[in-house]
Amino acid sequence: MPLTQMSPMLRSALAKGRAVAAVNIIDFNSTRAVIDCARELGVPVITQVSTKTVKHWGAKSVASWVKTLAQDSDQDVALHLDHCTDEATIRTCIDAGWTAVMFDGSKLPFAENLARSTAIYDFTQAAGVDLECEIGAIGGVEDDKVVKDGEEMLANFDECLEFARAMPRMGVFAPAIGTAHGFYKGEPKIAYDLLDRIAKATGLPIALHGGTGLTDDQFRNCIWRGCAKVNLSTMHKRDFIEGFGAVYARDRRPGEPLVYLEAQHKTMRDSLRPFLSLFSLGGKGAA
Repeated sequence: MPLTQMSPMLRSALAKGRAVAAVNIIDFNSTRAVIDCARELGVPVITQVSTKTVKHWGAKSVASWVKTLAQDSDQDVALHLDHCTDEATIRTCIDAGWTAVMFDGSKLPFAENLARSTAIYDFTQAAGVDLECEIGAIGGVEDDKVVKDGEEMLANFDECLEFARAMPRMGVFAPAIGTAHGFYKGEPKIAYDLLDRIAKATGLPIALHGGTGLTDDQFRNCIWRGCAKVNLSTMHKRDFIEGFGAVYARDRRPGEPLVYLEAQHKTMRDSLRPFLSLFSLGGKGAA
């Protein structure tokens, strides 16, 4: 299938009390693992890419991997730019055929975040591309974005409503609700009541950032309350490295690199399978 829009996937998942996984890809092999897993399970998936990865490979190259692999899948596949603060990179990805982008203005003062987000919203709407926006301070480390312990900040409910009113067809909304990027150092304190209020008041699909390390019950509770997009990044990057390294450590065959690439692919694909299965089943009260 050709690349598809993210919004219809998420709206459908939201209506059914389910979620779609958004997995950060690193190269062609990691992309293949994500799309192969989704095809095996018969579920849609969002391939998601960091700004750093785009700058390393180029927006056209990344798009070519995903488009090629999606053509051989009978499941919906979207291509999304994750956590971008640079309008030029967003435009480059749109020009290369990406179907969704994220503008992350969460470090800006609220008024500036809103102004820049709505300006980008206007041109993504004109281009037929879905937009994700963030508000509040999601903890942890995501590529070059670092929010130190104690500096996390939950989204303000009234500011969330203002964002939603300004961008009623936003593809997905990312308010900070207590989750964090990277591996958790302690028990995450998810503000379920705030998530519930924001999702019901805005009617928008909510993005759950910081999926690595959450329990099944935490995932279910967030999905039930409106998180239709669940991000998985840190675990996939870990499996990317360990899937290759574990085989190399015990069996060094420098003449045959495909052995390691296949082990890497299998590690990533198999690790993703229980998460994609869980999200497709949905949360409490799912249809």
